[in-house]
Amino acid sequence: MKKKNFLSIFSVSLLVCTLSMNIFASGMVEKNISIEYQSQDGIYYETILEEEPSNTRSSTKSGSKTVNCKNSKGKILWSVKVHGSFTYNGKTATCTSSTVSTTCPASNWKISSSSAWKDGANAIAKATAKKYSSGIVTKTETETVTLHCSPSGKLS
Repeated sequence: MKKKNFLSIFSVSLLVCTLSMNIFASGMVEKNISIEYQSQDGIYYETILEEEPSNTRSSTKSGSKTVNCKNSKGKILWSVKVHGSFTYNGKTATCTSSTVSTTCPASNWKISSSSAWKDGANAIAKATAKKYSSGIVTKTETETVTLHCSPSGKLS
């Protein structure tokens, strides 16, 4: 009798642990990092794609794509991020919202403008940053970031 109780409790505990691990794993944000290109002056651009967890039976998807402008030492000079929400059904996908956020940790760079918009299955953001030296603009960089959702719900 004690052996049956022990096995029952052990089996239930194992099941609960397994379910907890699956729920925990599905709640994690998936990140993809790639270096897109490098300019002549040592500045390079790093792209980070983040996909938020969603119910596997859901036909909605949310995520973000960030472009970090970095110097040759790897320090972020400025960045632009688009966050998008999408619906999809296997045949088409539609962007339902698009927002932009920017950061500018480098003291000699300033964000001069930013905007976000939707276009079909794309969430798009654009930002312009200017580099200053003694109060004079010495460089202007514009980045456009596009987050796309496929009809199957894959973000890219």
